[in-house]
This record gives sequence, structure tokens and C-alpha cells, in this order.
Amino acid sequence: MSVFDTLRIASSGLTAQRLRMDIAASNLANAQTTRTVAGGPYRAERVVFGPVQVGSSPSATGVRGMAIVAPGGGDVRVFDPTHPDADAQGYVAYPNVDVAAELTDIMGAARAYQVNATVAAAAKQTALDALEIGR
Repeated sequence: MSVFDTLRIASSGLTAQRLRMDIAASNLANAQTTRTVAGGPYRAERVVFGPVQVGSSPSATGVRGMAIVAPGGGDVRVFDPTHPDADAQGYVAYPNVDVAAELTDIMGAARAYQVNATVAAAAKQTALDALEIGR
């Protein structure tokens, strides 16, 4: 596997983790959204990752976001008859967003992003050292 394959693999990881952070941030931003354009409360989303060939070598397999899905789980119903989105019984449907899980997902994505950035930096340094030896 070449240094460029290593850079492509790390780059795919960086892109994938960025998408993961974006989706988790969107979930957090909409944790209290009770009305969307589609109607009803916001639905939490998750990224489904899958392998992707990123280089000439068969072992040069990276990762990419294959789909963004809304996992199952019902809305959280809270009794608040004064809320403008309350139903006839006085209940408001809030999104199925678990704030602690989203924060944990963001921390995990940030750590994975950092690891991929370190791999890319190490590959770059290896290529520069090889060029220096060739002088």
C-alpha cells in the first residue's frame, strides 16, 4: 500500500467523522423542536457507514456514509396544555433525541477525527522523509 493510499484512507475517515458530528449536532440543535415542515416533531437521525475502495491496492479500503436514517422510537409525550403544539389532551410530542447519547457520539467522532488526522500527518511525514533520503 502506498503513502497516497494511506492518505486516502485517512481522508475518508475524516470525512465520515465530520458527517457523524454534523448529524449529532443537528440532533442536539433540534432536541426541542416540536414542529417541522413535514409536520410533527423532529426525528433524530443516524449515519450508516460502509466500506469504500479508495486506492489501487485491494487493502486500501476507507469508509463513507452510506445513508442517513431515522432510527425507530416514538416521540416523548409531555403534558403541557399551555404549549402551542399541545394536542386535545394537553400533550406535546417532543423529538426522540437523547442529549447524553448525542454528546457521547460527538466526543467519539471528535476522537476518531483526531486519530485520522494523526494518521494523515504521519503519512505525510513519511513521504517527506522518503524524499529527503532520496536527495
